[in-house]
Amino acid sequence: MTPMNRWKAIGLVLTGAASYGLLSSFVKLGYQQGFTPEEVTGSQVFFGFIGLWLLSLPQLRRMKGISPSGIVKLILSGTFTGLTGYFYYHSLQSLDASFAVVLLFQFTWMGMLLDWLLERRVPSRYQWIAVILILAGTVLASGLLSGSLNRVSASGIGLGLLAACCYTMFIYFSGRVATHLPALTRTTWMITGAALIVLTLMPPHFLWNGALGKGLWLWGILLSVFGMMIPSYLFAKGVPHMATGLAAVLGSIELPVVIICSALLLKESTSPVQWAGIVIILIGIVVSERRVKKHASVPNA
Repeated sequence: MTPMNRWKAIGLVLTGAASYGLLSSFVKLGYQQGFTPEEVTGSQVFFGFIGLWLLSLPQLRRMKGISPSGIVKLILSGTFTGLTGYFYYHSLQSLDASFAVVLLFQFTWMGMLLDWLLERRVPSRYQWIAVILILAGTVLASGLLSGSLNRVSASGIGLGLLAACCYTMFIYFSGRVATHLPALTRTTWMITGAALIVLTLMPPHFLWNGALGKGLWLWGILLSVFGMMIPSYLFAKGVPHMATGLAAVLGSIELPVVIICSALLLKESTSPVQWAGIVIILIGIVVSERRVKKHASVPNA
């Protein structure tokens, strides 16, 4: 794997995570047009799968050199990104959205813990401070403190934490599996895994029930570009050059983007407390990088 400038890698991961932040606004707009969660989610992975394979056509000859075990590992790794959305959607059925997003954002400390357990990278005090700031900012930015919770259930909490675990594993494997291959090739096989698991759990009825002709194709393409193709490719390209813990912390940029897009595209009101939460998250991201400046950089994966 060719070494990459560390700041370039950080920029790629931040951009990929920010791309995820656009999704909730697109999903809500799709729901407003009457499409179901199954149709929206299924069309997202379907068009992502088709789009990436079309982009990969010029590289088909090079793919012949990939071992069957490498392909299996990439496909299995990709299932984690599909399962993240699946578990998160189901958690929303029994939890308030503000609480569900707080559960999802537990991936910030899960990524650091995974790095500690598997890679023996002991978190620095700056990383701990960053995680505390990001979790505190998440609670504020999500609007959780603006009112009492109306829906809480043990199953919903479990599903929300499963979504966080799957997102953590997706970040980890993005930086560890078949890193010698081009990022586009890796992304294509990983999204193939995501499509297989999602379309198995949520059969693609949209392909024959007429929803595509009613406009679902537009939301499917938008969601596939910003939720499957761009972030997965950028993560595959940038994460191998940093620790999983740092990549997870950088991923928290997603929530500020969610709130800003909701204000701009959906005209949803944002309170001063939420803006304060966004600022705290951004401060946390800056603090997390301080360790890199003061200590030896993490060797390339």
